[in-house]
Amino acid sequence: MKLGIAITTFNRAEHLLKQINFIRQFSLGEYELVVCDDGSTDNTVEMLEQADVSYISSGNKGIAWNKNRGLYYLANYTSCDVFLLLDDDILPCMYGWDVEWCKGAQLHGHINYVSDFVKSKVVFGRCTAHNPGLCPVVQGTALAISREAFQFIGYMDSRFGRYGHEHTEYTNRYVKAGFGGIIRNDSTNLYAIMDSGLELNHLPSSGSLKEAKKNEHLLSKLSKEPLYRNPWFNDQEKQDFLKEFEGISDIITIPEWEILKDFDIDFYLKTYPDVKVSGIDPVTHYYLYGRHENRKCKRD
Repeated sequence: MKLGIAITTFNRAEHLLKQINFIRQFSLGEYELVVCDDGSTDNTVEMLEQADVSYISSGNKGIAWNKNRGLYYLANYTSCDVFLLLDDDILPCMYGWDVEWCKGAQLHGHINYVSDFVKSKVVFGRCTAHNPGLCPVVQGTALAISREAFQFIGYMDSRFGRYGHEHTEYTNRYVKAGFGGIIRNDSTNLYAIMDSGLELNHLPSSGSLKEAKKNEHLLSKLSKEPLYRNPWFNDQEKQDFLKEFEGISDIITIPEWEILKDFDIDFYLKTYPDVKVSGIDPVTHYYLYGRHENRKCKRD
């Protein structure tokens, strides 16, 4: 099983280099690493080139956009089985940390990191891959996703802008799809979490509580939309996003993904009312069942 690691960073070159060295020192399995630089003004790019690390560097667009850079790269330019998003303030602290996070994503489809600061809120579990904790609070510092789970959910929602709540909304979609958590009878979520082999360093944030506050209303508003999201919200964002990947090596084509790109949700629900009655996400239903039953995914 191959791990893809995407580090998102902004103006933390010195700490980023330490993080990369720790990844190289403590990782035991096969992995690919890419750094997503959100328009740093320090020597981040020069340091990455000297360290011979693949990177994507463009304008400062905020957390959701920058993490989508990593997801897009791992999904389309690598053959990795698991995608791991790391902020630049978290460090591996034991040999084999990568194996444990691969296993967590493989077993649960989606799993988050929990720091000691939040661990007191865990209601169940040992916070390992085989026995993850369940917690009503989720942190955005590290997130592992299996490729299979990713194809149902896609990317973070770019409408969250620069900072705030994008990670919670993203994780809620995975839990809703049945990956890495449970929905309780009172409609609140418990998230699957682990702390195996990673240690959080509390560094000053470039975001602000004011920015986060502006995004609170989006959590409930976007919960009514389909689970899958593209890394862009409109045609202009699509052009801007894809332009950042010009000149990168050939995209790896996955046949199942090509099918899902043309999926017509409205057509599928109208044609197969049993799917609508079941309450299953239509894209998930088609991928798991419909295509094997020769159901149509779009109008001829």
